[in-house]
Amino acid sequence: MKHFSLNILCVSVFLHIFAPAEGHSASNADTSCAQMVELVDTRDLKSLDHCGRTGSSPVPGTNTSEDNRPATYTNMSWDDFVQSLTYDEESMGEEAWQQYLEQLEWLHSHPMDINTATPGEMALLPFLTPAQIEAIQAYVHLDGPMKSLGELALIPAIDYQTRQVLPLFFTVGHTERHRNRKDSWFRNMQNTLDSRMDIPLYYRKGYQTGKYRGNPLYSRVRYSLESNHVNIGAHAKKDPGEGFYDSFGGYAMIRNKGIVRSAVIGDYRAGWGEGLVVSRGTSTGKSNMMSNTSQGVRPMTGMSESGFLRGIAITLGRQEDWSKRPKFCMSGTLFASYRALDATLDAEGNAKTIVENGYHRTETEIAKKNNTRSALVGAHLQADIGRFSIGATGYWQHFDRPLAPGNDKYRRWYPQGQDFGVIGLHGGYSYYRWTASAEVAYSTVHGGMATLGRVQWLANRNLKIGVLGRYYDHRFYSFQAAAICENSRVQNETGAMLRIEARPWDRLSLIAYADFFADYWPRYGMTRSSNGQELMLEGKFEVSGKHTLSLRYQMKRKAANDLILPRHRVKAQWTCLPSGKWKLQSTALVHMAPAKEPGFGFSQLVQGKMLKEDALRLGLMAGYFHAPDYLTRIYIYEPSLWNSTSSTSYYGHGLRFATTIRYTFPRSHWMIEAKYALTHMLDRNSISSGLQEILSPTRQDISVQFRMEY
Repeated sequence: MKHFSLNILCVSVFLHIFAPAEGHSASNADTSCAQMVELVDTRDLKSLDHCGRTGSSPVPGTNTSEDNRPATYTNMSWDDFVQSLTYDEESMGEEAWQQYLEQLEWLHSHPMDINTATPGEMALLPFLTPAQIEAIQAYVHLDGPMKSLGELALIPAIDYQTRQVLPLFFTVGHTERHRNRKDSWFRNMQNTLDSRMDIPLYYRKGYQTGKYRGNPLYSRVRYSLESNHVNIGAHAKKDPGEGFYDSFGGYAMIRNKGIVRSAVIGDYRAGWGEGLVVSRGTSTGKSNMMSNTSQGVRPMTGMSESGFLRGIAITLGRQEDWSKRPKFCMSGTLFASYRALDATLDAEGNAKTIVENGYHRTETEIAKKNNTRSALVGAHLQADIGRFSIGATGYWQHFDRPLAPGNDKYRRWYPQGQDFGVIGLHGGYSYYRWTASAEVAYSTVHGGMATLGRVQWLANRNLKIGVLGRYYDHRFYSFQAAAICENSRVQNETGAMLRIEARPWDRLSLIAYADFFADYWPRYGMTRSSNGQELMLEGKFEVSGKHTLSLRYQMKRKAANDLILPRHRVKAQWTCLPSGKWKLQSTALVHMAPAKEPGFGFSQLVQGKMLKEDALRLGLMAGYFHAPDYLTRIYIYEPSLWNSTSSTSYYGHGLRFATTIRYTFPRSHWMIEAKYALTHMLDRNSISSGLQEILSPTRQDISVQFRMEY
């Protein structure tokens, strides 16, 4: 009895010392829970319900009654997310960058239910690794549907940076909806219609001289229908200077019905492996070197006039069963495409260059429109065995006229002829905190090879390390490839990259990468082979719940005109959230290059929500830039319309203003918004050059967009 009383006393003292104080019980309980989860495999999470799932203490990141922000562990908005990717803009190229953003914008505006999304649907998010997708799927399967996205904090495979981003692309559905999701073809159906028009308050030289055949308005209209198993969409677009609507597209898709994983007719994108053979629209930059490019077949939802296939594709395979270990799953895809392309022709009628900008404003551009046609057939086969995956991809492509790139030295290894083929093998392994993948490909153009491999280790919730190596022979070429590279083509490049994400303290997060690359064959503007390096370090410090400071440094040494030109960029940013309704953001930028006057810029962003249910949203940006040379140009991010982004480079000396206003009708399905933007140059009397020249130092634009969902 004496020993029993002594034990009771010891337990009482222990509980008194370590029990959370009143008012802090939720936070401390959550920390304890997170530490416990860190020690177990995802498959053991069923035993952790008492840590917040069904208990009285809330899970970290769940909503409180004080504000409507998605989660207390993250204040990341869509604007913040896009800005975090801006150091990829230059390296990816304009077309690839726009295609990448189009895909992310569509996924953001059509968030998935995390409780019902399939592994293939989750794979559409390029920053999720196979191991993380498996961890989320296992958690939902073993522990039941999530009740809040805050439960992501209970999954060890989901690191802090990823946990910040996921609320932008996922929602949490009701349990009843989870049970009935696949009962019918059109359950949970949603229709979306949006239209936009841009009105310039100026004339470019092309209109004044009559070179541009159409009016200066930009216009687009898009419709989509989404349900459990059916996706249908169509769009039409007119660029400034073109006649009536010049670009059209559409698709109809069936998904997740029996053994049919997906079947699409119309415009679509596809990607498998590491993207060395086929990866249309999935290219990513160095902001996330472990990005998932094996996204299968998906509809073309963007407005781009390039980077997609037009035809038919079908994927068959048994859905993965998370109740069985080890898993075994096979899938096969057949795809075909036939498209008319724009091309620059030589005197013999051969295609010298395939043009992908989609502009048909002048007689010269109109003459290039649809003057070349291409047919493509291909297949993909993949087997998932336990934690391993292996697959093969190949396609054959034919052009109706020969490709003749010319005699310039840098074009020596560009594709020539009419028939081309590419085949590749890829494999992957994922287990808990490890993800590894690789692909090797061979092209028939000149008999070249390409390989890419990467490994990522999630040491713990606060440390993630990735290594990537690539070798793209100068003789290799794939028209459908899109993989991480320094140049615009997956060709003539060797490189190695190291990337680290760390959160050494609760309020400090760091991202750093180092990339070393080399070219064997001289690139454009070069007479010899070259090499270079790129380093980036970014830190974000949460001063308090309302104030955040971030600093980014980026250095790139890359040869141009036979000279090594190191460039340095610095970006400092302060973000303030005075309330759940308002956001203030101040940014300073510096860009330096040898023998050039440094460029610098400042911007101030204000965003707010007003009225009941945040029906009225406002955005205002004022910026100043001073970049005497294009080489030291400044990128300024500004608020834009729904489902679009705006980060533009400026050089010269001037001012930039932009404001947006959006109104969502309460208890209605309608949204209308507008944007006004002004650029005023202080060092010149005109803007741009050639047919795009504006004979005034001031440029003003108005954009109007409406959106309806029902």
